Amino acid sequence: MSVLSFRLKGPLTGRIDASPLLPHRLAELSLPEIAALPLRLGRGHIAVGDLFDLSGSPGDTIELEGDGRLDFVGAGLAGGTIRVAGPVGHRAGTGMSGGSLLVDGSAGQAAGASMRGGELIVRGDAGSELGGALPGERAGMTGGRILVHGACGDRAGTRMRRGLIAVGGDAGAYGALHMTAGSLVIGGRPGAFIGHGMRNGTILFRGEIDPLPGFADCGLNRLPFLSLLDNYLSGLHGVPPACRGLTGRARRWLGDRGFGGRGELLACL
Repeated sequence: MSVLSFRLKGPLTGRIDASPLLPHRLAELSLPEIAALPLRLGRGHIAVGDLFDLSGSPGDTIELEGDGRLDFVGAGLAGGTIRVAGPVGHRAGTGMSGGSLLVDGSAGQAAGASMRGGELIVRGDAGSELGGALPGERAGMTGGRILVHGACGDRAGTRMRRGLIAVGGDAGAYGALHMTAGSLVIGGRPGAFIGHGMRNGTILFRGEIDPLPGFADCGLNRLPFLSLLDNYLSGLHGVPPACRGLTGRARRWLGDRGFGGRGELLACL
């Protein structure tokens, strides 16, 4: 396996657009050619070689030293693996269609937004709009998996149509806003207004909530599919421990009826 490593030469002086650093784009280039590639820095550009010390050889894996000012890390990833030692900035993994992005730190806003496939694992916290819709787009996440070990901000899973988001910690307000399909699993507590405007899909969490008026209380249910889901989650690499151990019992609400929806909120016991 060929691994190409990027090590920062020093502190960043501004926000960097790291979207060109994808395995399939760099695989056919030499190290001098990669070092000469321009990255957007603010309104200007800077060469890769002026920011990073490069080592290894181009192939299907990239190792990147992280920084909270590195935006768009893994955006558009179609295959291969990107491993980040440390945090990343905003919009990490946006528009991914394949491959794996592994962040050993926190992620900024809109991580995994408009994701179509692949896997995004964040070992720390994630910002708002996790797996949501990018500005001007009608759909959010349509496939793939997002696994966050920490907490996440507001509006996780906005306009989600397919796929899985699993958050080990607490989630912010308006989770699964206008969701039409897919699954959002919250290992901690969900924020306010969970499921507002959802038409279909499933939100699972621990404990009790005060749901929006558009959700009908269906009482305590024994749902065999929860055990099957737990087996599936337990078999995946990188699933937060708090998202495992689902039993077959849950309190269930259906809605959001104000939007003609039949999505479900499941408080797992």
